Parts: sequence; structure tokens; C-alpha cells
Amino acid sequence: MVQKIRILSIVIMLIMATGTASSITPSYAQKEITLRALLDNLADPGRWDSLIQPALQELRARHPDENINIKYEEFPYNQTRNSILTAMSNQSPIDLVSVDQIWLGEFAEKGLLRNLTDEFEEWGRISDLYEANLDGCVYNNTIYGLWLWTDTR
Repeated sequence: MVQKIRILSIVIMLIMATGTASSITPSYAQKEITLRALLDNLADPGRWDSLIQPALQELRARHPDENINIKYEEFPYNQTRNSILTAMSNQSPIDLVSVDQIWLGEFAEKGLLRNLTDEFEEWGRISDLYEANLDGCVYNNTIYGLWLWTDTR
């Protein structure tokens, strides 16, 4: 069975064992899943907890047979871009990144971000987003993310 798990606009595909064909009632061993994130600390270390902890609770509630954890590292803004580029270029498994919109084109062109356009269309709530926020997530008519924070600028 394939299940999609959404966390902060990132879709992770999980393939779960279904037991053997001869088994009348499949048994599921709890699967250990650790999502990894690299994030800008937003000049306020720990701020991401306000989004990550509720998302983690929701993931665990939706997938009680999974032991889901999120490990994330926060970096000061001036270190975030290089830290993410280095890790992703080295093919480190990363599930979530915070990308300043000014870096979006660079990351997309390097193939480091996942095309999320289909997931957004399936979600059916694109029209609920402010156009300026959506524009900041689009590169070459492709959606690569979702704005989580904004300010009066």
C-alpha cells in the first residue's frame, strides 16, 4: 500500500509491507521513519517548533503504525543556502528545506527541489493563497514549495 504523507508542502511516499499472500490477517511491524530537514533559523532559533511539532502530531495520528520522527537543523540565514546546497549536492537524504525565494530558481535549475504542482492541484486550494506568496514558490510555471512565513514587506 502506498500512502502519501504531507508535511509543510513536502510529499513523502511510504511503501508499507502488507504481509505474505498466505497470511489471513497481515501483521505490520512498526516502521521507523525519520524525516530530515535543513532550515533557516529565521533569527529565532526554535521558531520552527511551532510548525513542526503540530505537523508531527498530525502525521503520527494519521499513521499510528509508523514511528515517525523529524530531525531538523537550523542555520543562521547567511549559512542556510550553502548548508542546504552542500547537503543536497552530496545527495544526503533531505525531506524538507527552507529556501529563500531568491534562491528558488537556482535550486530548481540544479534539480534539487521536487515539482509539487500536481500535489497543489490535487489539494484544490491554490486559490486560497495570496498571489504574491504563490508567485514566490513558482519557477518556470512549476510550484516548488509553500510560503510558511511572511512579513509586511
